[in-house]
Amino acid sequence: MNIAILLFMFLGIFGGTSQGIDKEELRKGYEIYKNTCSVCHIESVSLMDFARARMHVLKGEKPDMDAPPMNLVAAKIRQYYPRELEFVEFVKDYITHPSSKKGVCNKAAYSFFGTMPPIGEGMSNREKELVAKWMYYNFEGTWLEIFLKVKQLEKTTHSKK
Repeated sequence: MNIAILLFMFLGIFGGTSQGIDKEELRKGYEIYKNTCSVCHIESVSLMDFARARMHVLKGEKPDMDAPPMNLVAAKIRQYYPRELEFVEFVKDYITHPSSKKGVCNKAAYSFFGTMPPIGEGMSNREKELVAKWMYYNFEGTWLEIFLKVKQLEKTTHSKK
């Protein structure tokens, strides 16, 4: 086998990095997010804002937002579906047929925000794929990684008081 064929096969199998994704696809995915998803989901929150929202939840109060931020949604999905293909397929299905039974959010998220409407019903398969890829490549980390950082931040903040 020549080197070009081996390289092509390697990239085809392992090409799931942000360098391997078409930047135009990510731009289109972001536009779909802005036009469709941002009505409810803000793009992201900082660790500090997440910690503040978490304190509201622990007190039984609804955080000051309409739906979980996309960076946290992506992290939660990545916790269960770490590979691009499974992540994208989950998002495409979930936004079309949302359900707390197949969802990956914590129970508190459903109690505060409810189950999202089926916005994917009005989207093409390609639009759903693009927004899911934008989510996958735009945000890093899993829910557990982010949650542990927030817990450390809370510990540091409380020890300074």
